[in-house]
Amino acid sequence: MVLGASHHDLELTQLDRLTGDPDLLSHAVGELTAGPDSPITGAVVVATCNRLEIYLDAVRFHDAIDEVTGVVAEVTGTAADEVSGLLKVRVGAPVAAHLFTVASGLDSMVVGEAEIGGQIARAFRDAQLAGNASPAINLLFQSAARTAKQVTTDTGLGAAGRSIASVALDIVARSGELAGSRALVIGTGAYARVVAAELRTRGCADLSVFSPSGRAAGFSDRHRATPIAADGLVDAVTAADIVITCSGRASDVLGEELLATAVAGRDKPLPVIDLALHSDLSAAARTVPGIRVIDLHSVAEQANPTHLSAVTAAQDIVIAGVAAFEERMAVRRLDPAVVALRQHISGAVEKEMTRLRAKYSAEVAAEMELALHRVTQSLLHTPTLRAKELARTGDGAHYLQALHTLFGIDITEAESSAHADAVRLTS
Repeated sequence: MVLGASHHDLELTQLDRLTGDPDLLSHAVGELTAGPDSPITGAVVVATCNRLEIYLDAVRFHDAIDEVTGVVAEVTGTAADEVSGLLKVRVGAPVAAHLFTVASGLDSMVVGEAEIGGQIARAFRDAQLAGNASPAINLLFQSAARTAKQVTTDTGLGAAGRSIASVALDIVARSGELAGSRALVIGTGAYARVVAAELRTRGCADLSVFSPSGRAAGFSDRHRATPIAADGLVDAVTAADIVITCSGRASDVLGEELLATAVAGRDKPLPVIDLALHSDLSAAARTVPGIRVIDLHSVAEQANPTHLSAVTAAQDIVIAGVAAFEERMAVRRLDPAVVALRQHISGAVEKEMTRLRAKYSAEVAAEMELALHRVTQSLLHTPTLRAKELARTGDGAHYLQALHTLFGIDITEAESSAHADAVRLTS
């Protein structure tokens, strides 16, 4: 299942409050997978500037929702009832359809945006490193990544580097070229890297960076930028042709007094692109005369949809990817039944071989064992193929009933689904 909200569902201020500290939230949700009696066996938290989504591999539906809702409420300081009302829940096949759509850039403010795939990949990798990615989660996210890659390759969506940052810079560029400009970036995270690369592509001649967390030096070395110390921030803002803030630490780095002082030393308006979900601009700073703020709302209003034919082709790829994923999941759910049948037959063969080994020489017994093995594999070939066929058509229950009728093997659909994760672990 997935519990989530995005710019489609909530105002960005609500998303801001709901997300809190993404790293802390991810850690807290991951801890829910640790207990032996936990209703959650796997979790991935995807938190971006315009969405919060918590993907879960759960064994008890309502308990999982209650625990995650409680964690979000605790981390963000929001009432549990309010969190429950803000998070939309998807279960089963719609989860794959949603993730594949998001990973392919089809659910973004900017359709076909380039960075969402990387953000999802990092969230998945973090879950893997923390030991929170169950086999089902692994299969889901790996399949989503393959589908997103196919969308980029076959349709061109994302290949041109469309992003929220690029659209925001397009808005600024309408009133003047960015080539040869001086830019100041606030922040050093993943989004800051995207912004720095986009600025260089557009011919920015002088790039400076300020980090509220003190990481400017390392970022500057990697991106050929000038690190700015706290006591030099006012001068850097004054000298900049454009300021892009994307630290997301809700630190009010650019306060009213600082911006008023900086603008007083300028002879033209200062465009400030605010790409952080947790804004670095105080509310009062946004009203300072001479400041032009371009934020996520501006991007949402100005972003033009990508060509319809490319979007339609991408949607077709997503539909096919989801179908392939669901088919693979269905087949895997019958794997325990196939294993049980093989164990049943192998047990009968081994019982007979124990009797034959005592009666015949080792050489003769070995030949008999080889012959029985060939016969067993031949007999099991058709039931194994039928299991896959019936799983694909949704008739797995009939297969389980046949096992019970013919061999006395009892595996319920629920048990088969629960055991499937253990089988997927080796796939």
